[in-house]
Order: sequence, then structure tokens, then C-alpha cells
Amino acid sequence: MERDERVDTALVVAARGGDRRALDELLARCLPLLYNIVGRALDGHLDVDDAVQETLIRAVDHLGELRDPAAFRSWLVAIAMRQVRDRWRARQAQPVAYGEGFEASLDAADPGADFVDLTILRLELSDQRRETALATRWLDADDRELLALWWLEAAGELSRAELVGALGLPAGHVSVRVQRLKQQVETARVVVRALAAVPQCAGLGEVAYGWDGRPSSVWRKRFARHTRDCVSCAEYWQGLVPSERLLAGLALVPVPMPLAAKWLAAPAQTPAPSAGRVGHRAAKHGARHGRFAGSASAKAVAVGAVLAVAAGAGVVYAAHQAAPRRTAAAPASHPAATHVLSSPTSSPSARKAPAKPRRRSAPTHRSSSPAPGLTISTLALPAAFPYLTPGYNQVPEWTRVDTEAAPDGTVRVAWPAADGVHVTALSGSLARRGPDTVVSGAKEVGGLVAHNDGFALLTRVADSNKWGDTAAALVRYRNGSPAFRTRLTSAASNDTSPVLDSQLKWNGSKYGAYFVVHGAGGFADGHYGDKLAYVGPSGARLSGGWDWGCSHNEGIALSPTASGSFTSLCFDDWRSGLFVSTGIGAPDEAPVVQREQCTAGYCGGAFPGNAGGLVRSTTGRYATAFASRGAASAVKNSADSSGRGWSVTARTATHQVAVAFLKNGSTPAGAPVRLTDDPGTDHVNVRIAPYGKNRLLVSWESISGASCKDGTCTGRFSGTHLRVIDWSGRTVTPDKVVGARIAGDIAALPDGSLVWAFARATPDYSRPMGGSSPTTTTLSVARLRP
Repeated sequence: MERDERVDTALVVAARGGDRRALDELLARCLPLLYNIVGRALDGHLDVDDAVQETLIRAVDHLGELRDPAAFRSWLVAIAMRQVRDRWRARQAQPVAYGEGFEASLDAADPGADFVDLTILRLELSDQRRETALATRWLDADDRELLALWWLEAAGELSRAELVGALGLPAGHVSVRVQRLKQQVETARVVVRALAAVPQCAGLGEVAYGWDGRPSSVWRKRFARHTRDCVSCAEYWQGLVPSERLLAGLALVPVPMPLAAKWLAAPAQTPAPSAGRVGHRAAKHGARHGRFAGSASAKAVAVGAVLAVAAGAGVVYAAHQAAPRRTAAAPASHPAATHVLSSPTSSPSARKAPAKPRRRSAPTHRSSSPAPGLTISTLALPAAFPYLTPGYNQVPEWTRVDTEAAPDGTVRVAWPAADGVHVTALSGSLARRGPDTVVSGAKEVGGLVAHNDGFALLTRVADSNKWGDTAAALVRYRNGSPAFRTRLTSAASNDTSPVLDSQLKWNGSKYGAYFVVHGAGGFADGHYGDKLAYVGPSGARLSGGWDWGCSHNEGIALSPTASGSFTSLCFDDWRSGLFVSTGIGAPDEAPVVQREQCTAGYCGGAFPGNAGGLVRSTTGRYATAFASRGAASAVKNSADSSGRGWSVTARTATHQVAVAFLKNGSTPAGAPVRLTDDPGTDHVNVRIAPYGKNRLLVSWESISGASCKDGTCTGRFSGTHLRVIDWSGRTVTPDKVVGARIAGDIAALPDGSLVWAFARATPDYSRPMGGSSPTTTTLSVARLRP
């Protein structure tokens, strides 16, 4: 530290005298330090780049005004702290919802790209060091400024004198604040340990009831209070290595490429500062657009730096000849990437996606979630993914992302983009396996089957018909190349498929594709129903299934069987409810699972995105979960001369979580079990999956303060819930509220883990969705271990 201070002082003196090289070297030495301070203080927010660059601009402008060159570092850090405070105030004053500005807010708020994740990833932290990094998420925003400085003091990058000078407070006051901060970090480390424990303390689970999965100081105090009073959790306070020892000698997080790239954005030249010429800003020479890019110093820094791109992540390491500050080396475990993609500092991007090649690889970055047994990795995408879809009454729904596991344990993820449907291959450890396969022209993810040698996709393709609708098609890819494309609707069968809302399943010898159709001629011209088609392994249509089933079909669930008809369910708006349609088609005589209030084109009960899950037990029973308004009364509709229609009065205006069981593939096992009974809260996006031995995982999103009209509700999103139940519907573990979202089918891996992919964003259920969907260029991949 002492040697660095002497070098900095000499450089400051030379730079003030007009030595451009000295200024270049001085700024190169400061950039990693500034990036780490601002990045940790702003928690990885998109303002980090701007704050760092503004700090450097102001330092260059006012360097001549610095009275004591030896105080340069504390002076520079004080400038950075002012930038941090300005941005915190601006962010707190600008709430954003759907509409203009919403897309940018998603970028700014993405927890998957925060500085904690970057620290763990780039410095390859493990054990108690990793635990300490995760603990910082539980601090108040007001503590982040001090955290950023104290972290670097503990790591040996700042002296206490520099820390005190940067804060502008008396040394004694600073010492008290630092001691208090360290105590909060230690407490948060215990909370991290307790929440990550497997199995988790039952009492802690009860304390966590109502928690939305986001670390905060309020919940830190609640969890910490439990760990102090609980005999089981008290052990987590033992063996804590002091944080200062853990952070000692820790390297700086490397500076990302986009930050350095912005420095080169403008060609203007700016003279180096001198004692007689200060405040000569790049902005006055038209270079403000490129921030500090117009400075000759910035160009020299970028040219003089050694650029090392690790795993395509776009990380720049400034390695100046004059003993630079320490930055972390690239993790050796990351393979080299062919293309340079977005920096890991980027969160789900709502920006307009540039044109990209059809096939392109992207890196996978790994992080962790505070929920026990749940880990989340971030997958960079080579194209923009529109992650919201307007549902009934324009209520926002997640655009379907289908995640499926192949027999060998590898995973496929299907997601739509402007150029078609992308299928991303992942290893069993959820690392990317090569570039995406893009099914060009495909319009929807209607179902996915993962094979060891590729995948099969149910989707929509262009068609020529009287309505101008698309056609349903089953597409098979083998070893990266198309194997077959079988159309499932056509003029010959008088049907189209403008939307699928579908499921695709495989039993080892045939595919079952269950989807919505639109009549284009014949007896059902202009009407909507559903169709079940079977296709062989080579793409040939097989016998069985039906061409016209449930009226309007407002929801589909399908499960494969070894032989015969696949087990199927449908929501029918004519007979009003959820029915078993296995081998039947039109459900005139189909067994009733649950009556729901339905109108033409809408049912009060719902599968998420109209495509539900159907889980089979080892004994041949089935379970499904759905959002239900229930039935206070259900009678035949006397005005319907066909005798098929029913009139149902909803039990609640809001949707509650219901689980229904079947004795076998065709017989319901009594009335559904209601997992929630809170009329003031709406429950949507209800899903079910197998979980461990003879258990089921049910998930849903809660909307508090619900206001309902015409069958849908608005309100405040209050979290994604996970609950484990048994095959009778009894709760095995209390709800856990997690930061993950579930936006499509859940894959079960051979080891019993559940995997799904989703866009990491907080939904806004306060109003109908307006305009086009925001987009993201990353997906989060969650893995939940039983």
C-alpha cells in the first residue's frame, strides 16, 4: 500500500504538470478500484458504468484543484461516493411500471447480474468467502456505501485513512460505523447458512412464511432472532472466520469490456489537465456522448491495457506496466468462446436486439439463490426473448419456456425469438453445449421432447388457408439437423392452429401432440376446439386421437402411457369445467374433475398459459394443479337446447390453488384439494411436478390486494410460492417464497432434481399489459434438489 501511495503521488504531480502518459497511468491504476467501489455500492445496477466514467471525468476536470497530491486516492473515492449518492436518490425517486421505462427498469433491477454474483463468479469464491459475499445482500441500501469501502480496506486496497477521507467523517465515527457493519455482515452470514441448510429447520420455515425470497435487513433480523433462540440453528454461529481474514488479499473484480468500450466511443481529443487549465471538459468538445471516450487519456488507457476475454464474457483486465492494482484472472474452467457476447454485468435486457446469426454460442454463468436446495444459473441468449404475453383481459402471462430432460440426463430449453424457436442444449450440470439450434419460422413453443440425439418440437408454421392462420407442426431434429417436419393441420382436415396452448409427450415409440384447432370448413367452420394427434418416430401420422374435442379448449394437460391413449385433461367452456378427456375427445360423457364458471373462450379455472402439468405416480395415479374459482352452484343451462351447456356460479372472485387426483387415466379420485383459501389474494401460474419419493411440488404466484372483474384480477405481485405435498394433498413442508419464476414446463432429472428456465423479472399485475412485450437476452436456469 505504501509503495502504491508514493507512485500515485508522483503520477498526480506529473499529470498536473501536463504529462499525458502520467495521466494515462494514473487513470489505469484507478479504474479497477473505482469499478469495485461503485459496483458494490450500487449492487451491480446499470448506473455503475456511468458513475465510474463520471467520476473519472470530474477527476480529470478538477485535478488541478487538488491541494495535496498524496490525498489523491481518498479525494477520488469521495468523488465516486458523491456519484453513488446521486444515483441512489435518483433511483428512489423514479418508480416504473409497465409501459415506457419499464424495460429499462428490468435491466436495472435484475438480481441475477448483481455485484455479489460477479464477485463469486469472477473471483471463484467458495466456502466462507462465498458465504460472506452472499451475506452482503442482506444489508440496507444505506450501508452499501460503507460496505464498498470497508470491503476494499479489508482486502488491502484502501487504507483506513483513505476510507475516512472518502466518507468525510471523524475517524471515531467511522470506526463505530465499521464495527456495526461487520456485526451485521456476521449476522447475515449465519442467516445464509441457516437458509441453505438441508434439511432446513422446520421452525425457520415457519418464520419464513410470507417472505418473498428477497434478502432484506428486516428479514435478516427476523431470521437471526430465530437462529439465536433455536437449539438446532445455534450451531450456525460456530466456526465463523472473521470477515477481515477472509477478505485479506482478495483480488478486485475485473472491469467489464462494455465499460472500457465506451471510452473509445468518440474520436475527439482532450488535452491533459494542468494547474493553469482545469475544468476543460470533454463535453464542451462534443465528446459527451461517449462519456470519457473523448479523452486522449482514455484512449491511451484502452490501448495500453492488456485485453483478456474470458469465456466470451467480455471481461477486460487493465494490466498496465507500472504495477497495477490486482484483478482476478479468468477462471480456467471456462472454455474459450467463439463469439464475444454480452458482459456478465448485463441484466435481462429490454433493449432492441441487433441482427444476429442463426446459430451462435453463448456462455453460462453460475450463481446461487438464498432458497434452500435452489441454485440459479444465468444463460446468455444469442437473440432477444419476449418474455410476456397478454392473456385474457390483457392480463400479463409468462411466455412459455419449455425445459425438458433427455434420458441421458442432458437438458434442452426451447424459447421463441423473432427468427424462430431456439432450442438450447445444456449438460447435466446445466452448462451450455454448443450453439442454439434455431427452428426458423416457428411461431410458438407448444411442447418439447428431449432426446439423447436432439429434440422434437411442437410449434406453428406458416400456412395458406381461409383464415390466414398458421398450421400446427411437429419438428424433429437429430444431431443438429432436421429429421422430419410433419404438419398436423391442413385443408384436408378443415383445420388450422392460430394458437397451440398445447402439450407434446413421448412414450418411447410415439409422440402425442394435444393442441387447439380452428375450424376452416366442414361442420366446425369458424369454431375452436382441440385435437390429439399421434406421430411415429419417423414422422408418420398414426391412428388414434381425434380431430375435434373440447369446445374452445381453454386448457390442456397430457401424460404419456406405455400403450393405448395418452392420459389427457381439458378445460371445456360448453360444459363449464375441467374434464378427463382420455380416449374420448368431445367430453359429452367425460368425467368431471371440477366445475368452473366458463364463458365462450374463457374458463374461471385455468392452467398456466392454458398448458398444464399431469404427474403420474409409480402406482398409476395422476395429479394435476390449476388455478380455480370453484363452484358455488352448477346446474344445466336451460337455455341450451343441446342439453350440453352448464351454468356455474363461481365460489370466489379470485383464483385459489387446487390439486386434483385421478385413480387412473380415466377416473377422478374425488373432489380437488384446495391448497389456498384466501379470497383477497389471487393465485396464478399454478404448476405441479414430481418431487423426491412420493411427493409433489406445487408452485404458484400470489397477487395481493386483488381486484377482480370479468374473471381476472389485478393487484400486487407478492411472490412465487413452492409447497411440497403428498399424494393425498396434505402439506409436507410449509410454503417457501423464492426469487425464481416458473414460466414453462419443469424437467425432472435422473437424480430427482427439478430444472426450469425463466426470465428473471418481477411481474406487474397491477394493470392490463399494454404494448409489446419487453425482451431479455438472458435466461435464468433454476435447479431444485429434493
